[in-house]
Amino acid sequence: MSQATNETPGEYDPLAEDPMPATERKPEARRKLQFYDPVELAAYKVPVGFCLIGDMQIYEGGVFVFGGASGIGKSRGLTAMAVSGATGKPWFGLPVHRKFKTLIIQAENGLVRLSAEYRELDSAALQGMVKVSGDADSLDFADLEVKQGIEEVLKDFRPDVVVLDPWNRATRDIMEKDYREAFDRVLACLDALDPRPALVICAHTRKPRQGEKAHGRGLLNLLSGSLVLGSIPRAAFILQTATDDPVDNRVVFTCAKNNNGELGAPSAWRRTAKGFEGPIEDFDWDEFYGESTARKPAVTLEHLKQVFDDGALWLSKSDAAKKLEGVADVGRSTAYDALKQEGGKFSSWLRTNPANKKMSVEGESS
Repeated sequence: MSQATNETPGEYDPLAEDPMPATERKPEARRKLQFYDPVELAAYKVPVGFCLIGDMQIYEGGVFVFGGASGIGKSRGLTAMAVSGATGKPWFGLPVHRKFKTLIIQAENGLVRLSAEYRELDSAALQGMVKVSGDADSLDFADLEVKQGIEEVLKDFRPDVVVLDPWNRATRDIMEKDYREAFDRVLACLDALDPRPALVICAHTRKPRQGEKAHGRGLLNLLSGSLVLGSIPRAAFILQTATDDPVDNRVVFTCAKNNNGELGAPSAWRRTAKGFEGPIEDFDWDEFYGESTARKPAVTLEHLKQVFDDGALWLSKSDAAKKLEGVADVGRSTAYDALKQEGGKFSSWLRTNPANKKMSVEGESS
């Protein structure tokens, strides 16, 4: 497949080998108002390597927001994104289409915190792919010294993604005018590179009001400050705690907005010193969304026998859960609960093949 450019459109193939890095592409003219005929628009193809993560959830030159409550692990989540960019491994389950370099501009974590965090990671594998600033007094891009310092690093490191953490250190107030001015100043600074890197801003979410249970697209309303914070970014990701229990390290990752692709389903993860582990297959989504357990449909032994063909069929736990959802008309968490082999309702009926870890049920075929 030939390499696609804006001048020579070509099919976008996220699995193409060794797409040309952004830093090696021919520089393009600065963005200006242009007009296209319908036929030209219909013929346009996304250049190979333009999309970095997911279904256009992070891409070159775009603006994106990663939000969550204080202390939930937003900074760690953005470090995980930088690690995914360096290694090519998925980020919260979203595929990485090509390796990319990340510059993290942050103003809250000092060297003690950063050192402890990066000692848990394979820092050698990140060398040359990730660069992080130490804590600072200001991220005000209206400050000429701040702007020039960042531009120098941009030209020297040439990142594909720039993380700004946190957003409230880059704006002077929460009024719409202040937010728009802050965005203009930051993007003008990033124009030191051509093509411009993706901008991912780290933002706080407000405390939900009493009785408020936001999820999905409704999570955009939880972003603190001006509505501009939810309107300018092309995609928005929100991190939530699974429960209010302070020792519960599970979080829920949701893409609440994606202007250029699918949102995808939310996923649950465990926060660790090295990042996030998951997704958690048996996460109780009914409990998370606050649905009454009393109204959960019941799984019966007959349902299990139907799933496993009365013991003649062996399935992986994930395949069995998917099939049980349809057979018993239950949710994912209820299906997994029914398949628990330690302390579960049907544990005495379930059996596992030690050779391949597949499971079945005691039946006439056993």
